[in-house]
Amino acid sequence: MKAAPRPGPPGASRRRSKIALVCAGGGVTGAVYEIGCLRALDELVDRDLNTLDLYVGISGGAFVASLLAAGVSPREMYDEAVRPGHGSLGAASADVFRLGAAEFLRRAGRAPAVLARALRTSLSEDGRNWSDLVWSLFELLPAGLLTTAGIQEYLQRVFQARLGGDRFADLPRALNVVAVDLDSGEAVAFGSRGRRDVPVSKAVQASTALPGLYRPVRIRGRDYVDGGVRKTAHINLAIQSGADLVICINPIVPYLNDTARGALRGHLSNRGVTWVLDQVMRIMLHGRMQYGLERYRREHPGVDILLIQPTRDDMRMFGYNIMRTSARRVVAEHGYTSALAFFRRTAARQRRLLEKHGVALAAPSRVRELPAPRPHHAGVARALAGALDRLESKLRA
Repeated sequence: MKAAPRPGPPGASRRRSKIALVCAGGGVTGAVYEIGCLRALDELVDRDLNTLDLYVGISGGAFVASLLAAGVSPREMYDEAVRPGHGSLGAASADVFRLGAAEFLRRAGRAPAVLARALRTSLSEDGRNWSDLVWSLFELLPAGLLTTAGIQEYLQRVFQARLGGDRFADLPRALNVVAVDLDSGEAVAFGSRGRRDVPVSKAVQASTALPGLYRPVRIRGRDYVDGGVRKTAHINLAIQSGADLVICINPIVPYLNDTARGALRGHLSNRGVTWVLDQVMRIMLHGRMQYGLERYRREHPGVDILLIQPTRDDMRMFGYNIMRTSARRVVAEHGYTSALAFFRRTAARQRRLLEKHGVALAAPSRVRELPAPRPHHAGVARALAGALDRLESKLRA
């Protein structure tokens, strides 16, 4: 049950707080974790999470934020994550990530010329050696192993079905999707003023293009990659929009490993290079996040920031690679339970902060440990349940 709003003092009147939600980057796993957190937040607060004033999405968070801005409820997203094929979104059958064999074939056609040029330069007397030959062969690889075209097509179908269009102007709520211009190195917020002429699905496709793994996305003659390359959260966009309260969900934190008492019982390096690289990436991303938060709080003391993220000893989140798709039920449920645990630990502080902005917080101890599964199995029943969710959202707006 939603928390009931508490009445203010008699005769009191104040400007309604502007609330923004920032879904930080974190790949596939991070997006699913955020969905779980949002499902818990939806149970805890009396504010409809589909009616906030601004949504900012980066990388995997752009996928989540765009669905929220389009009116897809946290309940619908969560149901789709924990019970693939039983939700109303149809994500289970979506071919989201693709190999893009045509690009490999096109590159393979260049092999004779590349090999001949590499061999000539390696045998010349300009200081090159056989290792240079090996490195030159990387020219035969495409700009990324996979393509995110499936994300764009899937979201386009959802937006067309829900809104009748795939434009930022079609969205009932403001949305910023951040991607990085590969050629200039600048972060671009699609959906902001002067950047609204790009399809929403295309902007999300660009924001989720993790360099090396996914190919850059070309928009209006420019190549764009993952929005988290510059910053993890881009909370500044919410502040610049005039937000009084910024709720940020950040799924990526470095693991605090106690070699004596920790869950690993040993050094991270003992687990191999993938664990080392994962931890280093988390350290870099989290360091930038912490620096940004400190600066925003110093420069904008009137803006409150509510940060929801895993604890540093959260072995479950660290144990899953950020691009893993096979554990989404576990990760979604973990996002729900960890967000609920966060509010249980800090209920008094978060209640004061939220009430300052006209949002009531339910007693976290009274919220279910996990949401009850929906009984709908037939496609028509699932679609009807989703439609009722959207209707309820509009009536509460």
